[in-house]
Amino acid sequence: MTAPLFEVPHARVVVTGAGSGIGRAVALALAASGVEVLALGRRVDALAETAALAGDAPARIVPLRCDVTDHASVAETFAAIEGDAGGTATGLVHAAAQMVKRPARSMSPEQFQEVVRSTLFGSFNVLRRWAEPLFDAPTGGAAVMLTSNSASRGTPGVSHSSAGKAGVEALTKSLAREWGPYGLRINAVGPGPFPVAKSLQAWSSDRVKARMSEAIALGRYGELSEIVAPVIFLLTAGAGYVTGQTLRVDGGLSLTRWSISEDEMTNGINNHYDAVPLT
Repeated sequence: MTAPLFEVPHARVVVTGAGSGIGRAVALALAASGVEVLALGRRVDALAETAALAGDAPARIVPLRCDVTDHASVAETFAAIEGDAGGTATGLVHAAAQMVKRPARSMSPEQFQEVVRSTLFGSFNVLRRWAEPLFDAPTGGAAVMLTSNSASRGTPGVSHSSAGKAGVEALTKSLAREWGPYGLRINAVGPGPFPVAKSLQAWSSDRVKARMSEAIALGRYGELSEIVAPVIFLLTAGAGYVTGQTLRVDGGLSLTRWSISEDEMTNGINNHYDAVPLT
């Protein structure tokens, strides 16, 4: 029997970065819909908070410590997932990322490398290991990669993150083409401004927020439910013929040419190396 179009046909979904922000919101929504969530992140305390927030949801959220930048850590975590009673997770939402704000002219090569490594290398580590048991499985699978509106726009202050996220979108296309014959769908979602800690820290100036709101076609920042729903849609049977795509969920910000200036970035944002760890 074919699964209903807009139900998630995965008994288990891995969600990285589930300790905060969009990753947490997606994990809670999946658990509320009856999907078991394997919540991955480096901060187990934050993951435990996410699990507690699920309350009496129909399905549980299982916190699992994992450093996505370390392929050995990723391999160990997925082996544990596949070895327990629930078995292989056929769904994946990769939301783990590191946010750093700094002008490129005062950024060291090490700082650039750190963010690209967490964003792009971490994405490959997770995608490759998630897919490994599914290449020979009859079930297929679906993965959704969280990128950023900045991946397709010139945004001062986040050149390293923009480069990494653009790489993830290219990786999404390449792996969708390679892995399509195995029944694996790989898509990406590029969020615009949403009320999550990483965005609020990066774009904290009232002046910047006001100008960004003017540039957004819908004239406002998004609500978390408005990013969660598109992410979950890409996991459903209703998106069964969608792969290799990046869906912009940005209120129409990508329709404009506006970008924060270096002056606004320098004076409107704390101008220092401020890494937000992967959760």
